[in-house]
Amino acid sequence: MNDQAQALRESFGAAPAANAQTAPQALGRSGAAKSIAVTSGKGGVGKSTISLSLGVALAALNKKVCIIDADLGLANIHLLLGIAPKRNLEHLVNDECALSEIITSGPRGVHIVPGASGIRRLANLEPLRLAMLRRKLAALEDAYDYLIIDTGAGIGDITVEFASRSDLAIVALTPDPASFADAYAMVKVLYEKEVGRVLALLNMVGTDREGKETFDKLNALVVKFLKRPLGLLGVVPVDTQVALLAKRQKMALMENPRGVFAARIATMARALCGVKTEYKEGFFARIFKL
Repeated sequence: MNDQAQALRESFGAAPAANAQTAPQALGRSGAAKSIAVTSGKGGVGKSTISLSLGVALAALNKKVCIIDADLGLANIHLLLGIAPKRNLEHLVNDECALSEIITSGPRGVHIVPGASGIRRLANLEPLRLAMLRRKLAALEDAYDYLIIDTGAGIGDITVEFASRSDLAIVALTPDPASFADAYAMVKVLYEKEVGRVLALLNMVGTDREGKETFDKLNALVVKFLKRPLGLLGVVPVDTQVALLAKRQKMALMENPRGVFAARIATMARALCGVKTEYKEGFFARIFKL
């Protein structure tokens, strides 16, 4: 392979990397909420469903959880839940309400900070407004054990800032070649930002073997060119019920708690609990620094 692009094209024939990190270190509480950004290089990989499901699974473990819909212009967490909040981050940015007025209740006591949908201006906030938003959201850190940040897809500035300033960045992808390529691009950007912890989550795979093989190929590429192994949070097989329930604005985690999807999400939630993190600053103290 002559370069990274060529390697990416050929990676589906690559051998598994021997030094892959397949067991994620747990996250725990050390005085402030732990921030977990769920991101992706490409849309359509189930990122928002994963964000919401992980948050609800953590709440089932008696953790206080707040999910922030940080896809500022194309938010959809509230749509997945079938709720219509009267106020959202747009109102907070415009100083039309207090933070407490936009927090919405979700399943199992999870709180939701809804974003706005179809608001182009909100997706392209200037630095001063972003800094103001950061200061307001910082109040959440003392009220919760975990902040789940559902970022936008792609490697835009706001998405990268949310993902790179979190205690943990989870990159969701599928075995689809386009998703694979975009996931590598996201990991590359996060490593360039010197993010301490990045884990891959394989979603909508045909079999566990396919998911593990896809991860091994991605990790082999990451190790070859970025000189640092990638961790694997988990593999989630495709489940047609997840999509069908989502169309009805219902969660597979709640409607089918004994299903494979629910079991895998619960396992990942347990893996994220319990061990101190090296970060000292809070999430919103690190994000959007001027």
